[in-house]
Order: sequence, then C-alpha cells, then structure tokens
Amino acid sequence: MSVSLPENLKIKASEFPESSYGASRVTLILPGGRKIENVFLAWGAEIVKIGNNQITGEDDLNFKVTEVEDIVSEI
Repeated sequence: MSVSLPENLKIKASEFPESSYGASRVTLILPGGRKIENVFLAWGAEIVKIGNNQITGEDDLNFKVTEVEDIVSEI
C-alpha cells in the first residue's frame, strides 16, 4: 500500500524537479508550521521515503497525510 498526497498537492509536486529518476525530494508543511524534511515522492504523488525510513503505509508516518497543507521542493 502506498501513501498518496492529496490531489491538489500532487498537481503542485508534479512541477518539481526530480532528485533522481522519478523521485522528488520535498518538505511537507503541516498545521502550525511543522515541517517534515527530506521526504521522497515517487512520480510526484506518493510518499515513499522520509530520511532513511521506507514508507509503505500511513502507519509508518507520525502524522496523517490529510494534515499536509503544503509542500516545498528541496532542490
């Protein structure tokens, strides 16, 4: 199971440059300005890695994907 971003953020992420083939490195912005850095998105849509941790489902996150308010490219 993958963890997909909300549709409006997928559109934004699709504009970001790739850090490696098919992957973008971003910072997620959560409520209150909390930032989750070093997040890798596959094809601008799915959270697959945060730092060195592989993400296979929402249980691997310490936040809910619906909380993500914005994303910023790290490149």
